[in-house]
Amino acid sequence: MPFLSTIKSISSTIIPRRHKQPPDSQEQSLGAGEQAKFPHSLPPLKVVNLPLVLPEHQFALADQGWTKITYRTPVKKDALYSSAQALFQASKSFFDLPTAQKHAFKTKEGSEEGWSFVEGEKEFITLRSLDNTPPELLEAARTFWAVAGDLLNDQLGRVAESLELPAKALDVYSKPCSRLSMEKTATMLRLFRYEGFEKDQPKTVAEPHRDLGLLSLVIGDKPGLEVWDRHAQSWFPIEKSFESPAGSILAGRQLERLTNSRYRSGGHLLEQHLESSTRRFRYSIVFVLRAHYPIPIDTDSLTTAITGDFQDPVKGVTAHTFFHSIKRAHFNINTGIDERNKQREDLAKKSIAL
Repeated sequence: MPFLSTIKSISSTIIPRRHKQPPDSQEQSLGAGEQAKFPHSLPPLKVVNLPLVLPEHQFALADQGWTKITYRTPVKKDALYSSAQALFQASKSFFDLPTAQKHAFKTKEGSEEGWSFVEGEKEFITLRSLDNTPPELLEAARTFWAVAGDLLNDQLGRVAESLELPAKALDVYSKPCSRLSMEKTATMLRLFRYEGFEKDQPKTVAEPHRDLGLLSLVIGDKPGLEVWDRHAQSWFPIEKSFESPAGSILAGRQLERLTNSRYRSGGHLLEQHLESSTRRFRYSIVFVLRAHYPIPIDTDSLTTAITGDFQDPVKGVTAHTFFHSIKRAHFNINTGIDERNKQREDLAKKSIAL
């Protein structure tokens, strides 16, 4: 567990949060034992160089479903860092607008596109095309999307190579979404403003979950992201371990399925901490890379000695159908609390019926 070994000294004063439920405890999983269903006899992953991930942090992405993004030095000249800082400033300008102005960017797609507000937790805007991007965000969002899109495309290509596949075997799903344009994409950029804590107690503002897509890049303006450590069976506040500005990358459920679980989807949540009492909000940038909807899925073409035979093969469907089959099996943490609870109850009933 190289990543955990590296952060052990950094996090020695951080107490793991064992009292919270694991990310799949309140939702229907993809099947019993989904996190350990591939045979131990499979060959190890090939060693690859994941961009902006230190060598000692590389293994954690496959093993845990999350790892740390380390900026190039000097940090202020790193393209990802500088574009994120510009986007944070633009994001604050947008969220400071009167509610009526922000409401103009609300769409019928709900949390999947446009502005949304979840009382008691957060407000956010989901960008998927230039057409519905507010002018306050336009240039900063377009610049960040290009930098983040290139990074995650490269990451996905290296993931493919670790499985003894050509890079194009996986990045074919993401390259069409590498730029923010007039064409709506499956990939999205979400900007969040999370509310502060209540009554001197930490407040969970994003419930435990795993992302649905391929890879997610998360950058916050202060600590709050916690990731599920499957070995310690506890939540680890990863952003508290950062001694200098950094980001996090998370594997999603699409990637887990397309790698036959050789890359695990990373459980995570978002909590406002007590030490943040002097600042009311947490701002967060989340770039979610999803498989481009028209691309056909065929796991036969993704099968190698390293992946082994797929336990849950997918063939003859588009990425659109593939995504929605995953989405239907999990409740949406970005809907209103009442709707979220209803989705949770409906999924529980389906699980019992099965």
